[in-house]
Amino acid sequence: MDPDDLISFSEAARQIGCSRTTLYRAADDGRLNDVEVGGRRMLLKDEAWEDFEPIRTGARAQKRSDKAEPE
Repeated sequence: MDPDDLISFSEAARQIGCSRTTLYRAADDGRLNDVEVGGRRMLLKDEAWEDFEPIRTGARAQKRSDKAEPE
């Protein structure tokens, strides 16, 4: 395995724009492939990585204004 084929969960989260938790869940449920290297989990930059789209759920609700909008 080539070291260039591995990416840390932190770096992957920065590149994709999602949380590390999202990536750990994706690896745990088989949507992403990971390996353990020296006691550390790393993601494989393979076809699953290239095709991965995080599922966007649970976005924080925006605070609503009680004021009427100007006409």
